[in-house]
Amino acid sequence: MPDLRVGELSVGKPPLHKLPRQDITASGMDPSRFCGQQGSPLGSPPGQREFVSSGSSLRLTFRAPASSEDRTTHLHRGFLALYQAVGMNHSQPISPASGGSEATHTPEDNPSKFQNHCQEPYYQVVPAGTLSCTARGPWQETQDRREVPHCVPVCGQPVTPIAQDQEALGSSRAKSGNFPWQALTSIYGRGGGALLGDRWILTAAHTIYPKDSISPRKNRRVDVFLGHTNVDEMLELGNHPVRRVVVHPDYRQNESHNFTGDIALLELQHSVPLGPSLLPVCLPDSETLYRSGLWGYVSGFGVERGWLTTELKYARLPVAPREACKAWLQEKQRTEVFSDSMFCVGDKMRPQSVCQGDSGGVYVVWDDRARHWVATGIVSWGIGCDKGYGFYTKVLNYVDWIKEVMDGKD
Repeated sequence: MPDLRVGELSVGKPPLHKLPRQDITASGMDPSRFCGQQGSPLGSPPGQREFVSSGSSLRLTFRAPASSEDRTTHLHRGFLALYQAVGMNHSQPISPASGGSEATHTPEDNPSKFQNHCQEPYYQVVPAGTLSCTARGPWQETQDRREVPHCVPVCGQPVTPIAQDQEALGSSRAKSGNFPWQALTSIYGRGGGALLGDRWILTAAHTIYPKDSISPRKNRRVDVFLGHTNVDEMLELGNHPVRRVVVHPDYRQNESHNFTGDIALLELQHSVPLGPSLLPVCLPDSETLYRSGLWGYVSGFGVERGWLTTELKYARLPVAPREACKAWLQEKQRTEVFSDSMFCVGDKMRPQSVCQGDSGGVYVVWDDRARHWVATGIVSWGIGCDKGYGFYTKVLNYVDWIKEVMDGKD
Protein backbone atom coordinates (compact mmCIF):
# COMPACT_ATOMS: atom_id res chain seq x y z
CA MET A 1 0.00 0.00 0.00
CA PRO A 2 2.23 2.85 -1.19
CA ASP A 3 2.06 6.09 0.69
CA LEU A 4 3.20 8.83 -1.68
CA ARG A 5 4.12 12.38 -0.86
CA VAL A 6 4.76 14.84 -3.64
CA GLY A 7 7.28 17.56 -2.89
CA GLU A 8 8.58 20.69 -4.54
CA LEU A 9 8.31 21.32 -8.24
CA SER A 10 11.23 23.42 -9.38
CA VAL A 11 10.12 24.77 -12.74
CA GLY A 12 10.82 28.50 -12.69
CA LYS A 13 7.87 30.89 -12.51
CA PRO A 14 5.35 30.19 -15.29
CA PRO A 15 1.74 31.35 -14.91
CA LEU A 16 -0.16 29.29 -12.35
CA HIS A 17 -2.36 27.61 -14.96
CA LYS A 18 0.80 26.48 -16.80
CA LEU A 19 2.49 24.93 -13.80
CA PRO A 20 3.49 21.31 -14.38
CA ARG A 21 1.23 18.70 -12.87
CA GLN A 22 1.32 15.03 -11.99
CA ASP A 23 -1.58 12.71 -12.65
CA ILE A 24 -1.37 9.81 -10.21
CA THR A 25 -3.09 6.50 -10.85
CA ALA A 26 -3.10 3.73 -8.29
CA SER A 27 -4.76 0.35 -8.88
CA GLY A 28 -7.06 1.73 -11.54
CA MET A 29 -8.19 4.74 -9.54
CA ASP A 30 -7.27 8.41 -9.77
CA PRO A 31 -6.93 9.42 -6.11
CA SER A 32 -5.76 12.95 -6.66
CA ARG A 33 -4.09 15.42 -9.00
CA PHE A 34 -1.25 17.53 -7.69
CA CYS A 35 -0.09 20.76 -9.23
CA GLY A 36 3.15 22.64 -8.68
CA GLN A 37 3.24 25.26 -6.00
CA GLN A 38 5.68 28.11 -6.35
CA GLY A 39 7.99 28.70 -3.39
CA SER A 40 7.22 25.46 -1.51
CA PRO A 41 10.26 24.23 0.46
CA LEU A 42 11.98 21.03 -0.62
CA GLY A 43 10.38 18.01 0.96
CA SER A 44 7.21 19.93 1.85
CA PRO A 45 4.42 18.80 -0.49
CA PRO A 46 1.89 21.46 -1.56
CA GLY A 47 -0.68 21.64 1.18
CA GLN A 48 0.95 18.63 2.90
CA ARG A 49 -1.29 16.34 0.83
CA GLU A 50 -0.92 12.60 1.09
CA PHE A 51 -2.88 9.67 -0.25
CA VAL A 52 -2.97 5.94 0.27
CA SER A 53 -3.36 3.26 -2.40
CA SER A 54 -4.85 -0.11 -1.55
CA GLY A 55 -3.01 -1.85 -4.37
CA SER A 56 0.59 -2.81 -4.97
CA SER A 57 1.22 -0.58 -7.98
CA LEU A 58 1.22 3.11 -8.70
CA ARG A 59 1.72 5.10 -11.89
CA LEU A 60 2.82 8.70 -11.86
CA THR A 61 2.84 10.76 -15.06
CA PHE A 62 4.75 14.02 -15.04
CA ARG A 63 3.82 16.69 -17.59
CA ALA A 64 5.89 19.86 -17.91
CA PRO A 65 5.94 22.77 -20.37
CA ALA A 66 8.99 23.30 -22.56
CA SER A 67 9.95 26.28 -20.38
CA SER A 68 11.00 23.91 -17.60
CA GLU A 69 13.64 22.21 -19.74
CA ASP A 70 17.27 22.76 -18.84
CA ARG A 71 18.88 23.70 -22.15
CA THR A 72 22.25 22.34 -21.03
CA THR A 73 21.17 18.84 -20.04
CA HIS A 74 17.87 18.76 -22.01
CA LEU A 75 16.24 17.38 -18.90
CA HIS A 76 13.14 18.67 -17.15
CA ARG A 77 13.43 19.68 -13.56
CA GLY A 78 10.81 17.56 -11.86
CA PHE A 79 9.39 16.60 -8.50
CA LEU A 80 10.15 14.74 -5.30
CA ALA A 81 8.00 11.72 -4.42
CA LEU A 82 8.26 9.90 -1.10
CA TYR A 83 6.49 6.61 -0.59
CA GLN A 84 6.32 3.76 1.88
CA ALA A 85 4.84 0.27 1.68
CA VAL A 86 2.47 -0.42 4.58
CA GLY A 87 1.08 -3.79 5.63
CA MET A 88 -2.69 -4.18 5.29
CA ASN A 89 -3.09 -6.96 7.83
CA HIS A 90 -5.22 -5.48 10.64
CA SER A 91 -3.31 -7.52 13.19
CA GLN A 92 -0.04 -5.83 12.24
CA PRO A 93 1.22 -2.56 13.76
CA ILE A 94 0.12 0.61 12.04
CA SER A 95 2.82 2.50 10.20
CA PRO A 96 3.36 5.98 11.62
CA ALA A 97 3.77 7.27 8.09
CA SER A 98 0.14 6.44 7.37
CA GLY A 99 -1.08 8.52 10.29
CA GLY A 100 -2.27 5.51 12.25
CA SER A 101 -4.68 4.46 9.52
CA GLU A 102 -5.50 1.38 7.51
CA ALA A 103 -7.20 1.29 4.12
CA THR A 104 -9.48 -1.65 3.26
CA HIS A 105 -11.78 -2.52 0.37
CA THR A 106 -15.47 -1.82 0.78
CA PRO A 107 -17.91 -4.76 0.73
CA GLU A 108 -18.43 -4.03 -2.98
CA ASP A 109 -14.70 -4.67 -3.47
CA ASN A 110 -14.43 -1.52 -5.52
CA PRO A 111 -10.79 -0.41 -5.46
CA SER A 112 -11.82 3.20 -6.03
CA LYS A 113 -13.57 3.32 -2.66
CA PHE A 114 -11.89 3.03 0.71
CA GLN A 115 -12.97 2.57 4.24
CA ASN A 116 -10.50 4.30 6.51
CA HIS A 117 -9.92 3.16 10.06
CA CYS A 118 -8.02 5.19 12.60
CA GLN A 119 -6.30 3.46 15.47
CA GLU A 120 -8.52 4.74 18.24
CA PRO A 121 -8.23 6.19 20.81
CA TYR A 122 -4.82 7.47 19.70
CA TYR A 123 -6.00 8.95 16.38
CA GLN A 124 -9.27 10.37 15.17
CA VAL A 125 -10.74 10.61 11.67
CA VAL A 126 -10.74 13.99 9.97
CA PRO A 127 -12.61 14.26 6.65
CA ALA A 128 -10.50 15.62 3.82
CA GLY A 129 -11.44 17.36 0.59
CA THR A 130 -9.68 16.95 -2.73
CA LEU A 131 -7.30 19.55 -4.07
CA SER A 132 -6.98 20.05 -7.81
CA CYS A 133 -5.17 22.36 -10.21
CA THR A 134 -7.19 25.24 -11.64
CA ALA A 135 -6.52 28.31 -13.75
CA ARG A 136 -7.86 30.56 -10.97
CA GLY A 137 -5.20 29.63 -8.45
CA PRO A 138 -2.71 26.97 -7.38
CA TRP A 139 -5.21 25.10 -5.17
CA GLN A 140 -8.95 24.90 -4.88
CA GLU A 141 -11.22 22.64 -2.88
CA THR A 142 -13.52 20.60 -5.13
CA GLN A 143 -16.41 18.29 -4.46
CA ASP A 144 -15.98 16.28 -7.67
CA ARG A 145 -14.31 13.38 -5.91
CA ARG A 146 -13.54 12.40 -2.36
CA GLU A 147 -10.15 11.92 -0.82
CA VAL A 148 -9.58 9.19 1.74
CA PRO A 149 -10.13 10.69 5.22
CA HIS A 150 -6.96 10.93 7.25
CA CYS A 151 -6.12 10.32 10.89
CA VAL A 152 -4.79 12.95 13.24
CA PRO A 153 -3.32 12.44 16.74
CA VAL A 154 -5.59 12.78 19.75
CA CYS A 155 -4.02 15.01 22.41
CA GLY A 156 -4.27 15.19 26.17
CA GLN A 157 -6.23 12.00 26.77
CA PRO A 158 -4.03 9.38 28.47
CA VAL A 159 -5.29 5.82 28.40
CA THR A 160 -4.09 5.53 32.01
CA PRO A 161 -4.86 8.97 33.49
CA ILE A 162 -3.30 10.17 36.71
CA ALA A 163 -5.26 9.48 39.89
CA GLN A 164 -5.80 13.03 41.13
CA ASP A 165 -4.99 12.68 44.82
CA GLN A 166 -6.05 15.80 46.70
CA GLU A 167 -3.72 15.05 49.62
CA ALA A 168 -0.54 14.15 47.73
CA LEU A 169 2.53 16.19 48.73
CA GLY A 170 6.02 16.05 47.30
CA SER A 171 6.85 13.87 44.32
CA SER A 172 5.44 10.48 43.36
CA ARG A 173 6.47 7.85 40.86
CA ALA A 174 4.47 7.92 37.65
CA LYS A 175 2.86 4.81 36.22
CA SER A 176 3.12 3.92 32.56
CA GLY A 177 0.70 6.03 30.54
CA ASN A 178 0.13 8.73 33.19
CA PHE A 179 2.17 11.31 31.25
CA PRO A 180 2.53 9.75 27.78
CA TRP A 181 3.76 13.05 26.31
CA GLN A 182 6.85 13.10 28.55
CA ALA A 183 10.16 13.39 26.72
CA LEU A 184 13.69 13.01 28.07
CA THR A 185 16.26 15.21 26.36
CA SER A 186 20.04 15.10 26.48
CA ILE A 187 21.78 18.21 25.14
CA TYR A 188 23.82 20.00 27.82
CA GLY A 189 22.76 17.46 30.40
CA ARG A 190 19.39 15.97 31.22
CA GLY A 191 16.23 17.88 30.44
CA GLY A 192 12.57 17.36 29.68
CA GLY A 193 10.00 18.11 27.03
CA ALA A 194 6.54 17.19 25.82
CA LEU A 195 5.27 15.62 22.61
CA LEU A 196 3.08 17.80 20.37
CA GLY A 197 1.31 15.95 17.56
CA ASP A 198 3.44 13.01 16.46
CA ARG A 199 6.58 14.84 15.35
CA TRP A 200 7.36 17.80 17.62
CA ILE A 201 8.83 18.24 21.09
CA LEU A 202 8.04 21.32 23.18
CA THR A 203 10.86 22.26 25.56
CA ALA A 204 12.73 25.17 27.16
CA ALA A 205 15.22 27.22 25.16
CA HIS A 206 17.75 27.21 27.99
CA THR A 207 18.17 23.43 27.69
CA ILE A 208 19.59 24.11 24.21
CA TYR A 209 21.43 27.38 24.94
CA PRO A 210 22.14 27.39 28.71
CA LYS A 211 22.46 30.68 30.52
CA ASP A 212 25.70 29.60 32.18
CA SER A 213 27.40 28.73 28.89
CA ILE A 214 28.98 31.73 27.16
CA SER A 215 29.60 30.14 23.78
CA PRO A 216 28.10 26.67 23.45
CA ARG A 217 29.46 24.49 20.72
CA LYS A 218 27.55 24.65 17.47
CA ASN A 219 25.91 21.49 16.13
CA ARG A 220 25.60 20.15 19.65
CA ARG A 221 24.05 16.68 19.61
CA VAL A 222 20.37 16.71 20.56
CA ASP A 223 18.97 13.40 21.81
CA VAL A 224 15.27 12.83 22.47
CA PHE A 225 13.81 9.76 24.18
CA LEU A 226 10.13 8.88 24.47
CA GLY A 227 7.68 6.18 25.40
CA HIS A 228 8.66 4.99 28.89
CA THR A 229 8.79 5.98 32.56
CA ASN A 230 12.18 4.35 33.19
CA VAL A 231 15.35 6.05 31.95
CA ASP A 232 17.19 2.79 31.22
CA GLU A 233 14.23 1.49 29.22
CA MET A 234 14.04 4.75 27.27
CA LEU A 235 17.73 4.57 26.42
CA GLU A 236 17.28 0.97 25.30
CA LEU A 237 14.38 1.97 23.03
CA GLY A 238 16.77 4.42 21.39
CA ASN A 239 16.75 8.12 20.67
CA HIS A 240 14.58 9.85 18.08
CA PRO A 241 16.79 11.81 15.65
CA VAL A 242 16.06 15.53 15.54
CA ARG A 243 15.68 17.21 12.14
CA ARG A 244 15.41 20.81 13.30
CA VAL A 245 15.76 22.95 16.43
CA VAL A 246 13.76 26.21 16.63
CA VAL A 247 14.35 28.59 19.55
CA HIS A 248 12.03 31.53 20.14
CA PRO A 249 13.57 34.82 18.94
CA ASP A 250 12.87 36.56 22.28
CA TYR A 251 15.22 34.24 24.17
CA ARG A 252 18.48 35.93 25.19
CA GLN A 253 21.18 33.52 26.31
CA ASN A 254 23.51 36.31 27.44
CA GLU A 255 20.93 37.78 29.86
CA SER A 256 21.41 35.47 32.81
CA HIS A 257 18.57 36.93 34.88
CA ASN A 258 15.97 37.09 32.12
CA PHE A 259 14.22 33.91 30.96
CA THR A 260 11.71 35.66 28.69
CA GLY A 261 11.14 33.57 25.54
CA ASP A 262 12.36 30.39 27.25
CA ILE A 263 10.66 28.10 24.78
CA ALA A 264 11.84 25.96 21.87
CA LEU A 265 10.59 23.29 19.48
CA LEU A 266 12.41 20.19 18.28
CA GLU A 267 11.19 18.65 15.04
CA LEU A 268 11.83 14.91 14.87
CA GLN A 269 13.05 13.40 11.62
CA HIS A 270 10.22 10.87 11.67
CA SER A 271 6.71 10.76 13.07
CA VAL A 272 6.37 8.51 16.10
CA PRO A 273 3.72 5.76 16.33
CA LEU A 274 1.25 6.72 19.03
CA GLY A 275 -0.06 4.29 21.61
CA PRO A 276 -0.83 3.86 25.34
CA SER A 277 2.61 5.05 26.43
CA LEU A 278 3.13 7.72 23.77
CA LEU A 279 0.53 10.43 23.20
CA PRO A 280 0.76 14.21 22.68
CA VAL A 281 -0.37 16.89 25.09
CA CYS A 282 -2.72 19.73 24.08
CA LEU A 283 -2.00 23.46 23.84
CA PRO A 284 -3.90 26.03 25.93
CA ASP A 285 -6.54 28.33 24.51
CA SER A 286 -7.79 30.31 27.50
CA GLU A 287 -6.57 32.51 30.36
CA THR A 288 -8.91 30.59 32.68
CA LEU A 289 -6.33 27.80 32.70
CA TYR A 290 -4.01 30.14 34.64
CA ARG A 291 -6.29 31.23 37.44
CA SER A 292 -4.75 31.28 40.90
CA GLY A 293 -5.37 28.14 42.94
CA LEU A 294 -5.87 25.84 39.94
CA TRP A 295 -4.02 22.56 40.53
CA GLY A 296 -1.83 20.91 37.96
CA TYR A 297 1.00 18.42 37.56
CA VAL A 298 4.63 18.72 36.59
CA SER A 299 6.67 15.63 35.67
CA GLY A 300 10.28 14.89 34.88
CA PHE A 301 13.45 12.86 35.34
CA GLY A 302 15.34 15.52 37.32
CA VAL A 303 17.26 15.49 40.57
CA GLU A 304 15.53 14.04 43.61
CA ARG A 305 17.19 14.09 47.04
CA GLY A 306 20.49 14.97 45.44
CA TRP A 307 20.43 12.22 42.82
CA LEU A 308 19.22 12.02 39.23
CA THR A 309 16.19 9.77 39.26
CA THR A 310 15.87 6.73 37.00
CA GLU A 311 12.06 6.79 37.19
CA LEU A 312 9.61 9.42 35.95
CA LYS A 313 8.31 11.39 38.92
CA TYR A 314 5.54 13.95 39.21
CA ALA A 315 4.21 16.46 41.68
CA ARG A 316 0.84 18.10 42.16
CA LEU A 317 1.17 21.88 42.56
CA PRO A 318 -1.17 24.89 42.42
CA VAL A 319 -0.93 27.98 40.24
CA ALA A 320 0.26 30.66 42.66
CA PRO A 321 -0.96 34.26 42.99
CA ARG A 322 1.28 36.50 40.93
CA GLU A 323 1.64 39.12 43.67
CA ALA A 324 2.74 36.46 46.16
CA CYS A 325 5.52 35.38 43.83
CA LYS A 326 6.67 38.97 43.30
CA ALA A 327 6.76 39.56 47.05
CA TRP A 328 8.72 36.33 47.56
CA LEU A 329 11.36 37.37 45.00
CA GLN A 330 11.72 40.72 46.75
CA GLU A 331 12.01 38.97 50.09
CA LYS A 332 14.80 36.84 48.67
CA GLN A 333 16.39 39.96 47.13
CA ARG A 334 16.39 38.36 43.71
CA THR A 335 16.86 40.30 40.48
CA GLU A 336 15.37 37.78 38.01
CA VAL A 337 12.83 39.19 35.56
CA PHE A 338 9.28 38.01 36.24
CA SER A 339 7.58 39.06 33.01
CA ASP A 340 4.04 38.65 31.71
CA SER A 341 5.26 35.73 29.60
CA MET A 342 5.78 33.74 32.82
CA PHE A 343 3.68 32.50 35.70
CA CYS A 344 4.55 30.86 39.00
CA VAL A 345 3.53 27.60 40.61
CA GLY A 346 3.80 26.18 44.10
CA ASP A 347 3.42 27.14 47.72
CA LYS A 348 5.79 29.25 49.80
CA MET A 349 5.69 26.75 52.66
CA ARG A 350 5.97 23.52 50.63
CA PRO A 351 8.80 21.93 48.61
CA GLN A 352 8.34 22.66 44.92
CA SER A 353 9.52 19.15 43.90
CA VAL A 354 11.16 20.50 40.74
CA CYS A 355 14.92 20.52 40.38
CA GLN A 356 17.83 20.32 37.94
CA GLY A 357 17.05 17.98 35.05
CA ASP A 358 13.35 18.84 35.03
CA SER A 359 13.86 21.94 32.86
CA GLY A 360 11.86 21.85 29.65
CA GLY A 361 9.20 19.57 31.07
CA VAL A 362 5.62 20.82 31.10
CA TYR A 363 3.08 21.77 33.74
CA VAL A 364 -0.31 20.36 32.79
CA VAL A 365 -3.82 21.16 33.98
CA TRP A 366 -7.12 19.47 33.22
CA ASP A 367 -9.33 21.49 30.89
CA ASP A 368 -12.80 20.53 32.08
CA ARG A 369 -14.48 22.20 29.11
CA ALA A 370 -12.44 20.44 26.42
CA ARG A 371 -12.01 17.25 28.52
CA HIS A 372 -8.28 16.90 28.00
CA TRP A 373 -4.91 17.75 29.58
CA VAL A 374 -3.23 20.98 28.52
CA ALA A 375 0.43 22.04 28.77
CA THR A 376 0.06 25.54 30.21
CA GLY A 377 3.67 25.95 31.34
CA ILE A 378 7.27 24.90 30.69
CA VAL A 379 9.69 24.43 33.59
CA SER A 380 11.96 27.45 33.26
CA TRP A 381 13.70 28.74 36.39
CA GLY A 382 13.62 28.84 40.17
CA ILE A 383 15.68 29.42 43.30
CA GLY A 384 17.20 26.11 44.32
CA CYS A 385 15.07 23.04 44.95
CA ASP A 386 13.74 23.97 48.36
CA LYS A 387 10.47 25.44 49.55
CA GLY A 388 9.02 28.19 47.45
CA TYR A 389 7.82 28.91 43.97
CA GLY A 390 8.88 27.72 40.55
CA PHE A 391 8.65 29.90 37.45
CA TYR A 392 7.26 28.65 34.15
CA THR A 393 7.08 29.87 30.57
CA LYS A 394 3.44 30.79 29.85
CA VAL A 395 2.67 28.63 26.82
CA LEU A 396 -0.54 30.50 25.97
CA ASN A 397 1.53 33.56 25.00
CA TYR A 398 3.40 31.49 22.42
CA VAL A 399 0.65 29.35 20.87
CA ASP A 400 0.58 31.34 17.63
CA TRP A 401 4.35 31.03 17.28
CA ILE A 402 4.19 27.29 18.00
CA LYS A 403 1.55 26.75 15.33
CA GLU A 404 3.44 28.83 12.79
CA VAL A 405 6.61 26.80 13.35
CA MET A 406 4.77 23.48 13.19
CA ASP A 407 2.99 24.59 10.02
CA GLY A 408 6.29 25.53 8.44
CA LYS A 409 5.58 29.27 8.39
CA ASP A 410 8.47 30.37 10.60
